[in-house]
Amino acid sequence: MPAHMPDDFDPLPRRPSTPVEQLLNWLLQPTVLLLLSCSVAAWVFVPKLGVRLPDLHNDRQYRLATSQIKITPPPHWVPHDLAEQAVRRAGLPDELSLLDPEVTRRVAAAFELNPWVKGQVRVSTSVPARMHVDLVYREPVAMVRVTQRGKAGLFPIDADGTLLPSADFAPAEIAKYPVIENVSVPPGSAAGTVWKDAGVLGAARLAVELKPFWEQFGFQSILTPTNSDRKLAWDDLSLQLSTRGGSRVIWGRPPGAKHPGELPADKKIERIKFYLRHHGPFDSSTHGPFEYDITRWTDISRKPIADRGSSQRQ
Repeated sequence: MPAHMPDDFDPLPRRPSTPVEQLLNWLLQPTVLLLLSCSVAAWVFVPKLGVRLPDLHNDRQYRLATSQIKITPPPHWVPHDLAEQAVRRAGLPDELSLLDPEVTRRVAAAFELNPWVKGQVRVSTSVPARMHVDLVYREPVAMVRVTQRGKAGLFPIDADGTLLPSADFAPAEIAKYPVIENVSVPPGSAAGTVWKDAGVLGAARLAVELKPFWEQFGFQSILTPTNSDRKLAWDDLSLQLSTRGGSRVIWGRPPGAKHPGELPADKKIERIKFYLRHHGPFDSSTHGPFEYDITRWTDISRKPIADRGSSQRQ
């Protein structure tokens, strides 16, 4: 009976594989062969394929004339050619490729530079070539009269005190806005930047608050403090309102001020409404003009502007 041999018995000892044999064994593996085949095919065919594919950068479906850019419909106070202005000032070409990875960023930056545009800009594209720019517009709230060396100029601002382009306002439009007075230093920067003057910033807030009532109350302008008081913060200034007939209403601190003892803006407005309802317009008296103080907690005081002494309670 033959003797039982172990399963791992090898009658002929194997010699170690040479490096060449090891390399051939590795190359002949199915996975490696597949990868090598794909690489060779790509090396041969991809250059030829690129020649045959169309250049989509020149395809009309992906090219857009800058004149065809659509924007959020602007309100009546914004120039109708705002899109043209933005494209021209940014130096954008007459035609854009939607395949350009930088195209939306470039267009957004062009519109963000426009002083009429507030905040960030969102640009969306679609095929065939379309582009829409979502915008939030600044709204003018007042004109700041600056008198310097005998010359006066009017500068439009929005609610944040941002300077707007004066050239975009017709004379008839300028007359519709409240005028902020007693400002002697012109803005030190271009349109689109905030006017860093405490009186201007505080008066802008008051113009926004009184916008629905400006004509009804008969106001003409907002009087900021004299230059000696302009070192104070905007929320610590005392503002006055002038009427068409020359009377004045002491308003006090601007809306939003958190000073203890200051009446809220809505309470002051209700007090003005109450006075006009019971006594008529501020300029109705033949003995005026008067100075009205609505900052008192209990009543409104009235006195002739020429008389800084005794006052009448209303």
